[in-house]
This record gives sequence, structure tokens and C-alpha cells, in this order.
Amino acid sequence: MNTIADFLKNSYRAYPDKIAIIDNNSKLTYSELNQGVNDFSSFLNKFPKNSVISLLFDNTHEFVISYLGTISSGCIAHLIPTGISQKNLMGQISSAKPKLVLSSENHFSKIAEIESKIIEKLRFSEVKKISSNDRKPQPSDYAYLIYTSGTTSSPKGVPITHSNCVFTTTNIVRTLQYSQDDIDVLPLPLSHSFGLGCLHTSLYVGSTLIIHKTVEIPQIFDSIKNYNATTLAAIPSTLSKIVSNGFDDSSNILSNLRLIITNSTFFPPETIKKLKKILKNGKVATYYGLTEASRSTFMIFDDDNKIESVGKPSDGISLKLVSNNEESTIGEVWIKGHNVIEKYWNEEHTKENLDDGWLKTSDLGKIDDDGYLYILGRVDDLINISGEKVYPQEIERVVKVLTGIDDVIAVPMKHEVFGEVVKLFVKKSIESNISKTDILTHCIKNLERFKVPAKIEFVEDFPRTDYGKIKRFMLK
Repeated sequence: MNTIADFLKNSYRAYPDKIAIIDNNSKLTYSELNQGVNDFSSFLNKFPKNSVISLLFDNTHEFVISYLGTISSGCIAHLIPTGISQKNLMGQISSAKPKLVLSSENHFSKIAEIESKIIEKLRFSEVKKISSNDRKPQPSDYAYLIYTSGTTSSPKGVPITHSNCVFTTTNIVRTLQYSQDDIDVLPLPLSHSFGLGCLHTSLYVGSTLIIHKTVEIPQIFDSIKNYNATTLAAIPSTLSKIVSNGFDDSSNILSNLRLIITNSTFFPPETIKKLKKILKNGKVATYYGLTEASRSTFMIFDDDNKIESVGKPSDGISLKLVSNNEESTIGEVWIKGHNVIEKYWNEEHTKENLDDGWLKTSDLGKIDDDGYLYILGRVDDLINISGEKVYPQEIERVVKVLTGIDDVIAVPMKHEVFGEVVKLFVKKSIESNISKTDILTHCIKNLERFKVPAKIEFVEDFPRTDYGKIKRFMLK
């Protein structure tokens, strides 16, 4: 298979009557999905090849048809998160320069406000078949465009080629052993790299994908039970909630899954251990990657001694650590491989982030003697306490094991004597009674004295990007 469009075509030929996509309101067979994609693709013939088509959709079959129809026509799908602010929407539209902005009915009011006479704006229901589609994408063509979450700076446009995606998807299937027999539950946004990769994987092998609009654990459980699901993809915080008190049925519901996959945001070891106990014969796994270099490592948690690792590099991918200190075993993680983009959209940020095929991730890491990678934090997040370098993630991991805490962020706070000390922002769980004294006592027992927070502040929530990631820099 050379392009993403081939994923669908191959599975359609092999399993025409099999259910491909299930959403809140409908089920589509591979035959129905293929027909919908062909009809949609024909509509885009009126735009030049490689035109950008912006898509604003929830997780529905409309998204899947629009996305696959766009890339099958030789156009580029610009994927917009549904929670985007109007300001950021206008910024992305200005950068991407689409020929058409398309949305579902419930999001049309947002795109209707775009002020442009040269950009066409349509609802999904207004797209009609025009003619047969005689254009085909090439492996080197851009397939889709995603803007980074902007947790540390302004969002960057990341264009992914078909060949980038084919390489990554092949690695996912090989490493995690996806097959046409899988039934996959996906409560992740398809506008994000993690969720989109799961869609690609399902289409590649010809499995059935159940997509959820929102992360509602009772609905996730229903999907697993009702469809005898085999895999679940979710972010670490969702998995932590699933195994927490209040979901007593989780053991019975999850036990027959063969795989639970998450991404490289901190995954509490206690959550991993609980999930491993629940699964009868299944595996718990994570991966490390960026939008610019998806699925660069995989970690299947068989060895508890490496439970905080994000694994080894995928086939065909190289990692190295770069540091100004030749004696240090810690450095910035650089990635090279066919999953890495060649440049950013409009060439912005390319020179500062890409070096002879190597992507500078801005993540700090270390690699053990067995070749396993550990992510310690971001280059710009280090806290300097009287010359001692403190990784905020180390403090956050210690605090996150406490019951009654949803999330925690450690940042530097200026200090007259020590230069910087640690300040902790904590979001408590609903009905949690945990106090600042409880947290401080726990830190004193489990951290070196200079790492113990000098100040703790409870917050209702954190400032977040359109993708839901915490804007750490705004807390500094």
C-alpha cells in the first residue's frame, strides 16, 4: 500500500459487507464507506490538486468520509479541533489558506464567521457527487495538515505525506499486531494525531472502529461490552479514571481486551499495574512521538522494572540525545526516520527545529543500557534551585499517585536566596478532601528537601490549548 487511500480500497475489496465505522448514530460497512468517500471525492474535482480543504467535525462518520474523500482526491485535509477558539481558527485559516472550509451542521456557525470572499464555506450535507474521481494521490503528496497544540509557543503547521503515514501505520500494525478481527474502541478526537493514527490502523487491517464524540466512561464501557471489543485507545488520564474507585465494573468489562494503548503523556505506574491485573491475556502499551514524528517508540509493559520508559525506537527510526555537557547522560531527544516531516507548513520553524533530517523534539530524555528511552520533561521546563537542576515531571509523578488529585503542574518560582524554588498547581478530583498539608507531607517523605514545593495552590482547572493540553508556560 502506497497511500492512505489504499487502506480503504484494500479493505473494501476484502470485506465489502463488514462494518467499518460505528458512531453515535450510524454504522457504515466498508462498501458504504467506500461509496461515500468516492462521492465526496468527486465533488472536490472542481478544486486544483493539492488544494487545502479545512475540516471541522466531531468524531462522526461525516468526518471519516470528508477526511478520506479529501485525501483520495489529491487534496490536503486540514484538521481543525472542535474546541478551537475563534482567534486560533482564524490564525489557522490564515496560515493554511484553504479553498474550502467544511463542517457538520452543529459547527457551521463557527466557520460562517470566517471573513473571506475567496474561501467557500459549506455544510457536509451540501456536498454532492459531481462526477467520477479520476485523480489519485501520490506517496510524496501531502495528505493532511495538523497544527501543533501550542503548549510552549505558537502552533506550528505540520504537513504529513502519504508515505509518512504508510510508514507509521505499518509500524503500528506490526508492533501491536492489529488484525481484521479487531474491534477497536476510540474515545479520542480524530483531529489529533493519536486518534487519527488509530483510524488509519483500523482501515489498514480492515477492522471495525467504534468512535466516540466525548470521553464518557459509561459509554466506553457500553461499547466494549456490546461489541465484544478487543482494543481500547485512550489518554492516560482517562485510563486512570477507569481504574479508580467509582467504576467497580471495570475489571469485568476490560478483562477480555487484548490491548490497551495510550500515548506518552505521563502514565502513572500504579495505573499500568492495575490495568495489567485486570486484563486476562491482554497487553498494556504506550508510544512516544510528536505530530512531526508519530509513533517513534513503542513500549509494551511486560517488565515492571522499565515501567516509566516509553520504549525502544520503532523499526527504521533512530534516536539520539544532544547535550552541551559531554559528560551528561541526559539530553534533548532528536529523532530521524521516515515518520519525520521534511519541513513545516510555509517553511516556518523549519530551520530551528529540523537539522539534516533530525527533528529536535525539545524533550529531555535518557536512554538506559538496554536502549529504552525515558522522557524527563521539556528543555525549557527545568527548575534551577541553587544550581541543582530539577525536572518538574519528577515532582508531578510523586504527587499524582495521591488519591483525590486529577492533575498537577510544577513550575519555577523566583526566590531571593535560591534563585528559584518549586511552586505546585493542583487540580483536585470532584469531592476530594485532600489538603495542602497532605500533599506537603507526602512530598517531604518522597522527595529530596530542595525539591519539596515551597508553595501549593489549588486551581479549578488549567489553561489549555484547543487540543486540551495544559499550557505550562502560562503558569510560570
